[in-house]
Amino acid sequence: MHNTDETLVQHERRTLADDLISYGPDAPTILEGWDASDLLEHLLVREGRQDLMVGPKLPIAPLARAAERSLEKLRETPWSEQVARFRAGPPRLSPMRPLNSVANTVEYFVHHEDLRRARPGWQARALSPAHESELWSRLRTMARMLVRAEVDVTLVSTHGGIRIPAKTRRGADATGAVLVHGTPGELLLWAYGRDQVTDLEVEGDPQSLLALRRSRRGF
Repeated sequence: MHNTDETLVQHERRTLADDLISYGPDAPTILEGWDASDLLEHLLVREGRQDLMVGPKLPIAPLARAAERSLEKLRETPWSEQVARFRAGPPRLSPMRPLNSVANTVEYFVHHEDLRRARPGWQARALSPAHESELWSRLRTMARMLVRAEVDVTLVSTHGGIRIPAKTRRGADATGAVLVHGTPGELLLWAYGRDQVTDLEVEGDPQSLLALRRSRRGF
């Protein structure tokens, strides 16, 4: 039995690691061009080898080659060992270690769903009330950065509402208003642009809905 007091970031790290082992490195994700191995590489580099995020693109050839060799070494590591590294958490000297909850809670949740929802017959998970509340709190702080639309958007869940004012050109008026209803998890995925796999209800007049379709979401 797992600890019911684990935080959401702990829960997502553990269950994502379990699914990575279960699905295997070649499992698809909903991200174009990425399979499970690409997803895990992103997570490992992000929290353990940030230098490799830009290293292969450096204009200094020896540094770029060294970074590429490090990436190849990671890719050649057995899958179970790669997952074990992720499961263990950020390395001791990683800047992500003290920021684990702040930096990784949403990252893990969204990428976990990127993996889960690429599988036929997927179903949305039932999260605990505490974890739903944490997602809602994270969404509240991020919503205005994630959603950029020429229409006023209000995200609605059983936890309340989050209003995101329209972002228009200087002097222009908002193109109406829309309501987006869903659970905190579904609304968070929508705000990250995962439209194709979210279960939501959107309300608004035709002109407002058209403006919403032109919106930009995610980072």
